Amino acid sequence: MKRLLPILLLSLTPYLSHAQDDLPMVVQFKFAPWGTIIADEDEFEYGEYDKYEMDFERSLGVKLILPRIPVYLAANHNVTQLEQDIPDVKVETYSVGFGGINYDPYAYDSGLYLLGSVGAGIGKFKFKDPNLNDWEAMFEANGEVGLRIQENFLLGVGVDYQLFGEPGDTKAHYWNLYVSTGITF
Repeated sequence: MKRLLPILLLSLTPYLSHAQDDLPMVVQFKFAPWGTIIADEDEFEYGEYDKYEMDFERSLGVKLILPRIPVYLAANHNVTQLEQDIPDVKVETYSVGFGGINYDPYAYDSGLYLLGSVGAGIGKFKFKDPNLNDWEAMFEANGEVGLRIQENFLLGVGVDYQLFGEPGDTKAHYWNLYVSTGITF
């Protein structure tokens, strides 16, 4: 997460050099009080993927959407137990893909918007037992609906889905329900 901001700023330099009216962007902050990863049950019997069976107490995320291109960059941080100094599992995901937002540019006061994205990335699983730590490839999809409160402020609710593993060898499925705030530039 600490390295994401410098990488994000460097990758946006050419984009930000254009006029703001030509290329709008959305920065979104997400909070999920609930999330779960369900291990792939086909391999669960052999004990390979049972370490991925977990529930999260909190998930935080940030997403940058460039609707005119249309691409996005995202990072999420998930924690299993908030009250413990060292939780059983922390999962960080980083992804890039195709995404966009659709709203009426003239409906600033409580106009509806729809947001969707599909992408790929990696997930870092950090367990209390360091021998279980792992990196996994992932595919993700996202859908959100919300209100455009003012010209530059969004408030919404959405669902994230992530599939961990490799083509032909899925290891786990992640779901969460989140609330988000967004700022458009």
